[in-house]
Amino acid sequence: MRTILRWIMRLIFLAVLLVGILLGLVYPWAESGRGYDIGRWRAYDRATGFKPLELLLPTDQQQIVVRVEISTPQPVADTGTQAVMTLTVSSNGRTELVHNFALDRVEPRIVSPQLPGRIYAAEAGVLDYPGEEPYTFTFGPGDVEIDMATADLVLIGGTRDIDEAVPPIGYGMMGIGFLGLLMTFRRRRDNPNSQPPPPRWGRG
Repeated sequence: MRTILRWIMRLIFLAVLLVGILLGLVYPWAESGRGYDIGRWRAYDRATGFKPLELLLPTDQQQIVVRVEISTPQPVADTGTQAVMTLTVSSNGRTELVHNFALDRVEPRIVSPQLPGRIYAAEAGVLDYPGEEPYTFTFGPGDVEIDMATADLVLIGGTRDIDEAVPPIGYGMMGIGFLGLLMTFRRRRDNPNSQPPPPRWGRG
């Protein structure tokens, strides 16, 4: 009977461990997919400067990530947290997103090993459940001027928000399941006083 109960407890703790792995590891990985490019539009070049973009967004998206890719002919000197470009997104007379692009936390990509040019990709935020009205993306200069060749607006679909409360619950369940399994595999030491002494042969 004790062996059956021990196996039942092992199965319970194993199930808790597996659910914890799903919530703590698999769920964030599955929900934070990188998505795919919906489209790419030129927002700035040296010939025309900044220009507003009026776009119709797909309404079947839970959210759309707004990203800007800035190309420069040379690596940009340290600008700290100062904005190098601004963006305002509006739709139907309502401001949906405002962002100042700074490059202090952006790791640039090398255009070519033979060229000094760099591409800085920075995210501005997300547009949740886009509507059917056109969206206007208005770009402008920031607090500091850099040698910018082009700037492209990139919209990314196929992503979803992660519920920040779920992974910690998964971590807790993983810990409970793992410790519980360890306890069920530990052998209980027999109490030497719980058994009668062995018979003694011969005369005492």
